[in-house]
Amino acid sequence: MNISEIARLAGVSSAAVSRYFNGGSISAEKKQRIKKIIEETGYVPNPAARSLRQQRNDNIGIIVPKVNSDSVSSLVEGASSALNKAGYMAIFGNAENDEKRELEYLRMMEESKLAGVILMGTILTPKHIKFFKESRIPIVVCGQNHPSVTCIYHDDRCAAREITRYMISKGRRKLAYVGAVESDECVGLNRRIGVEEAMIEACISPTELMRTQVHFTMNDGYCGMCEILDRGSVPDGVICATDTLAVGAIRALKEHGFAIPGDIAVGGIGGGSAGTIVIPALTTVQLYHRESGDKAAKQLLSMIDYLRENPDEKLPTSHIMLGYTLIERESI
Repeated sequence: MNISEIARLAGVSSAAVSRYFNGGSISAEKKQRIKKIIEETGYVPNPAARSLRQQRNDNIGIIVPKVNSDSVSSLVEGASSALNKAGYMAIFGNAENDEKRELEYLRMMEESKLAGVILMGTILTPKHIKFFKESRIPIVVCGQNHPSVTCIYHDDRCAAREITRYMISKGRRKLAYVGAVESDECVGLNRRIGVEEAMIEACISPTELMRTQVHFTMNDGYCGMCEILDRGSVPDGVICATDTLAVGAIRALKEHGFAIPGDIAVGGIGGGSAGTIVIPALTTVQLYHRESGDKAAKQLLSMIDYLRENPDEKLPTSHIMLGYTLIERESI
């Protein structure tokens, strides 16, 4: 008999049973149901596991790289909703695209004995990996994939291949790519590889790809597109690593007098709201950021329950890759 079985018999969550034993906030009705099952089964909490429970609280850390992003807000919405339903409170950390600050937040949240952490990852440095391997706090990383930590990530490579295939199917073969910094392996490196794979399938040499590497704002997309145009070679199709970059690229193309998609087609990746309000509306590949947050929270809660019941065991890691959907609009 363990906490999960008590929760199942009482028809409540494992978190509710944990709060019952720790004197936390719980409704009178749930408290009575849990008490009844404990009396019927004669359950006595494991002292070691209970000691671990008493050292922790019901707060979950969510660390994001920035706050002004559709993908971030969607992920936070999904994670917060799942955590709220389970009776946990989210504590946020904005790393402002600084991997050192991410590590500071991770250490602070571990020292504060939070129940667990969701990290929306961008650049996983050797120091990150060392922390993942040594930390006892449950951690789920969203948006990146590494064997040392549980991850919920997107099929970035195939998503980029899909939008490029679509672009080529519409007769665009002189391609440019406004890419993200490749120290971000999933968004930067994997999406560029996906673009090049689609070109190879269509018998177009990747050496013909006009590309630049920028950061993540609309202005970065604008500057990256201007840089490509200033080289003097004009593409007939532009793939951008994110929708945000694509909106900036569209502005640059319009300022240079090009019609979209008449002269140059533009495609993005992400499926954020920015692509629905720009003119023409952006053809993109929808990624499921809210689902990512929801799955990350539920996976983290399972990890917390496992560790509380098995305090001396190492947490197993898992890796879940989410799919994507091509959204056809007017920019291609």
